[in-house]
Amino acid sequence: MGIVLALVPVALWVAWTPLVWVIVVTVGVVAAALLVAIGYWWPQADEGASGARPELPDEGIGAIHEVFPLTYHHSFRQTARFRRAMDALRRVL
Repeated sequence: MGIVLALVPVALWVAWTPLVWVIVVTVGVVAAALLVAIGYWWPQADEGASGARPELPDEGIGAIHEVFPLTYHHSFRQTARFRRAMDALRRVL
């Protein structure tokens, strides 16, 4: 459905008749509705028995804030500093 939605603008651009344009718009609307419906009704794996999502502990939030630049930067060299920070984060979480 995501691929269909990504292709809708291109298909609208090349739609050669008003009927094809309406068909493309209809397919796009149906795909978007299905995508929203599946996201709404699909069971969430991380929900507990009560239906509430678990929260990250305060220690985990603090550890993530300490290594903030590293959480959004993936080092190809795997420097020692990067490995230490990720090991510390793994221990907390």
